Amino acid sequence: MIEFLPQNDGKLVALNFDGKISHEEFEALAPMIDAQIEKDGGEICLLLDLVDFEGYEDLHALWEHFVIVKNHHKSVRRIAIVGDEEWERRFAQLANQFSLAEVGYYASGEMAAAVNWLAGV
Repeated sequence: MIEFLPQNDGKLVALNFDGKISHEEFEALAPMIDAQIEKDGGEICLLLDLVDFEGYEDLHALWEHFVIVKNHHKSVRRIAIVGDEEWERRFAQLANQFSLAEVGYYASGEMAAAVNWLAGV
């Protein structure tokens, strides 16, 4: 399940990824992100809570995730990834190398620091 977090406000799009994510969830998410980008002047910051993320239901879901990234990458200024696993930290490092956005990694107990870093834009 993908759900908006309470920190979601203005240019900050805060999302929690819980369990395995389906392609339908990514398809539903795209227009919401589009609306937020349009509402807030064409640029957003993302907070991605991956603590309870278990992956994708199938390759179609992974593909839909890539489609969202491709269609929105120029509109994202910063991404804060929150998690507790080594793969999440490495994913943030890798994303920082290939993304136009600045990418930061924060442990689950550092949610407030992640929000503050995103707000510092």
